Amino acid sequence: MLLLCLPWLAPQAATDLFEAEIVVSDQTPGVRHAALSGALREVLVRVTGQQSVLTSESVQELLNNPEQLVQQYRYFTEQRQEPPLLKLWVRFDGAAIRQAVQQQGLAYWGGERPDTLVWLAVEDRGRRYVVSADDTSDVHSAVEAAARERGVPILFPLMDLEDQTQVQFSLIWGGFFDKVLAASQRYNPQSVLIGRLNRSPSGGWASRWELQVAGRPNSWSDSHQQLDALARQGIDDVADILATQFSVAAPGRGSANTASIRVEGIETLAAYARISNYLATLTSVRGVQASEVTPTAVRYTLQLGGSLDSLMRTIAIGTVMEPAPDAIPGNYRLRQ
Repeated sequence: MLLLCLPWLAPQAATDLFEAEIVVSDQTPGVRHAALSGALREVLVRVTGQQSVLTSESVQELLNNPEQLVQQYRYFTEQRQEPPLLKLWVRFDGAAIRQAVQQQGLAYWGGERPDTLVWLAVEDRGRRYVVSADDTSDVHSAVEAAARERGVPILFPLMDLEDQTQVQFSLIWGGFFDKVLAASQRYNPQSVLIGRLNRSPSGGWASRWELQVAGRPNSWSDSHQQLDALARQGIDDVADILATQFSVAAPGRGSANTASIRVEGIETLAAYARISNYLATLTSVRGVQASEVTPTAVRYTLQLGGSLDSLMRTIAIGTVMEPAPDAIPGNYRLRQ
């Protein structure tokens, strides 16, 4: 809840997992069908966490008949563009999407997604800068657009006096990530992405990325001729990595696991309901049962669709539970 002290910098809300907007030329049935298929492609990548899903023959069958999964759609005109653009907004049936995805034996990535703080240092033929929250550059816009499309909640640093004192361009460029991570604590992010983007003498772009999430570092590099495409690729890579940590295998694709956790600080019926409902909504949890109740704590037996490690990572990025003071794995307490 530390972000309450920075109310102007709440993470960019990720697009609803089951919504998409597509530019269309007109409102004829043929154009609408193609747009719905394109929107479904975006949603399927978002909820499976992998772009390679679109090569599956079973997914192609879904894309050929997207109307069966549509819950609502409407047309609107985007006036901020010149000339104005006609767009189709569509919302798909979330329960039907999840069922369809898992029936095809695909992993599913639900709403448990970490807020990611993005530090980007850009070197453009002598011009050096760190992208800030109020930046209007193409790279800022490209990162935000890609994050919305992939369903990754992000925020950029303010780069106010406090940030500028702790994080200079040279600090990011030199790879002093410990200091960058320390400066990130004021934003209370659940993951941190550090990117270094530079233009080569030939005009192309290269990038180096570092993602820290749930105590796990990930490093990689990309290259592209266009800066905005390079920035979007970085977010695509982030989404792919996060999906491997937080997505859940389809039922029947692995043995169901049973886990026992203990939650302290449950002293009222309201607290009990809050914890029980929270656990039941987690993507990786298939069943919840209170197996032991004391005046201040409850032990739950959980049927899991994934591993206990995956569940613990999911709880760690949430705001409902936190590790108990005894630091015993599986022991938690209700966040106040």
